Amino acid sequence: MAGGTKGFVGRTATQFANECGIVMRSVCPMNFHKWESVPADIKNLMYEKLQGKFNLLRTDRVFMGYVDSRLHYQWKRTRGELSAHWKNNGGKTNPWLARSMMKSNCRSPEDWNHLCDYWELESTRRYSDQMECNRGKQVVTSRGGSRSIANHVYHMANIIQHKEEAVAKLISNGTTITTTMDHELEKEAIESVCAKKKTTKSAWKVGVGPVFRKKDFWMTSEAGSSQPSSSETEALRNQVALLEEKLKQSNENSEKMLMFMSSKFPDFESSISAHVSGGANDLDGQLNVNDSLI
Repeated sequence: MAGGTKGFVGRTATQFANECGIVMRSVCPMNFHKWESVPADIKNLMYEKLQGKFNLLRTDRVFMGYVDSRLHYQWKRTRGELSAHWKNNGGKTNPWLARSMMKSNCRSPEDWNHLCDYWELESTRRYSDQMECNRGKQVVTSRGGSRSIANHVYHMANIIQHKEEAVAKLISNGTTITTTMDHELEKEAIESVCAKKKTTKSAWKVGVGPVFRKKDFWMTSEAGSSQPSSSETEALRNQVALLEEKLKQSNENSEKMLMFMSSKFPDFESSISAHVSGGANDLDGQLNVNDSLI
């Protein structure tokens, strides 16, 4: 927990955010369209659910304000996911179809029907279209992600500390730090501080980028099956060799025919050359006429 901001940071922040989402989807009804309208007894029930896994300072107003803001964020996110599901299933064009396809993690059919009634209102549609238009006009988009500023500060301080400790250890051993080594030490510090424990389902590695997942192995199998086998390769080589031999024989026959015609008709070769050059001159003439027209 960060003392300056009285909020969860580090790995605990991720765990707390996940737990807030679970509690929100399982406890809070969605028939309130403003977070301020959610009754105090429901919020207290969510606090008690969180208290079972985290040490909530219930008497600290500043800290409980932080908890309330995290729950408010999860409330908006949950409603946003449900709204996106409704729109993706034709909510704006075929609301009855969208109503019949309730999202699997929605708390209850009553919540889903109430939200569908709200989204189908003309006033709600106008408001949604206006907000979508306003978001499209944004010039500067936030790139901070889901982490809070306090959490970013916490990670940056730990990255710097981790890197400084590694550099001091190398220098004490008499190692000269080069630019490449400094870059590698920074990558290792970022990975050790920010990276989560990776599983076979992970698709991204901090400081590295996308990693191969177990479910992506089909790509290698298909790529391997698309490559021709050794017998197919040998057959293709034989076909190429046969075609090259036929082309060579055709060229030889053409040369023999030209020599035969030249021996029987001495003016044959000169007439052919004159015909070819005449055709080229005619083409040049056509080009000059076209140039003059332009």
